[in-house]
Amino acid sequence: MTKAEGSKPAQTELKADTKVTIGGTTFAPGAKLGITLPNQQNAVFNRDAQGWNIRANLGFDFASNTAYGPLIGHMDFNSDLGSGLDSPRGIAFFHGSLMVGEAGHGGSSCYSPEGAPPGIQLCVGATSQVSRINSNGTHTPFVSGLFSVSTPEGESLGVSGLSASEDRLLVQIGFTPREAPNSLTLAQQQAGQLISVRSNGTWKAIAPVGTVGFDFTVKLNSPTQELDANPYGVLAAEDGAYVTDAGANTLDWVNEDGQVKIRIYDPWLANPPTFPRDAVPTCVVRSEDSLLVGELSGRLLKVHGTSFTPVVVKDSAGNALLTHVTGCTTDHNGNVYFVNMFGAGPVFTPPPASKFFIGNVVRYNPETGKASILVDGLRFPNMDTVGPDGNLYVTIGSVCGPTPGPAGSPCAGLTGGVIKITLPHGEND
Repeated sequence: MTKAEGSKPAQTELKADTKVTIGGTTFAPGAKLGITLPNQQNAVFNRDAQGWNIRANLGFDFASNTAYGPLIGHMDFNSDLGSGLDSPRGIAFFHGSLMVGEAGHGGSSCYSPEGAPPGIQLCVGATSQVSRINSNGTHTPFVSGLFSVSTPEGESLGVSGLSASEDRLLVQIGFTPREAPNSLTLAQQQAGQLISVRSNGTWKAIAPVGTVGFDFTVKLNSPTQELDANPYGVLAAEDGAYVTDAGANTLDWVNEDGQVKIRIYDPWLANPPTFPRDAVPTCVVRSEDSLLVGELSGRLLKVHGTSFTPVVVKDSAGNALLTHVTGCTTDHNGNVYFVNMFGAGPVFTPPPASKFFIGNVVRYNPETGKASILVDGLRFPNMDTVGPDGNLYVTIGSVCGPTPGPAGSPCAGLTGGVIKITLPHGEND
């Protein structure tokens, strides 16, 4: 495939005492995995509160998830822990089984969003699902027929975050019915819903988080807040659940009766404007006496009740490590593992000028403040979970489908998949 002009293959670097299992092979510390990236330019359409704007060289607007244009990159492996997945996002263990949320690929019910340029359509279908990953690397649908919406380039929203409790698996579906025609029954019934799945695969909707989030942005009536909602990450709690809304920029609380309450709103804006332009909270995890909320902006919020304090996670050299967070989880020692879907450097710029298209996982000890990059060089990682074996499982290829893309395409040689990272099992880090 074509490499970026003048670039050399970037390398996946295994840090410290970690190991990674990919394609059935465990790579010891110091192993290298190559990545090549093509040089692509494209223009996209990005919706904001006033309508649709054309922006250059942006392949993915996570805040609204309605940008149009290819992502770029190629990774020379995928994992038989669960390859062939359709835009995998959330991941959790439920009754001993590894479950992955697949956002799907939309469908045949298409419509033109209000204010979109001519010919631009979003397409809806029941192609999102939650799959069980089998021990031989295959996967079996656990819950299927869920809402999915796709852009012309095939980037999708559907099932996002997963979080398991003893008797149920909470599944957050992205998007909001407020931005779909009333005639699309599937969108009106499922988009933005938090659903509860029983061990036999049956489910029920418990809260219209996407509707509440969109209505919140309307009532807020702020010139800097897009009219939007995209509930994304979810964390099960004893008497309810927390949900991060990447579109409304909120952390929500859903009680056992399905009532949704906005706990915090983050009005942060990038100055100067960059990607993303606003906070975009994507994940929430419990840490000691507080909650931690990770954001695509690279911000980390320590939440107490209805207030929050920004926290900067740095390595021993003082380098900030959180760049574009989409997932977070904890282990039994209290360490937090953040997934950076995109790395540091100028946005949407291929190597060697930038590490933006090279994702990673960061390990952070909230008690000591120590942090480091656990694994670098991942392509489109998204969410993570610690398994019963004490190891870390991460979804990769999160914008890729079940079959490898052709050479030069965003997902050349890569499907959606899962990798296993073997963690050290000592005290703390």
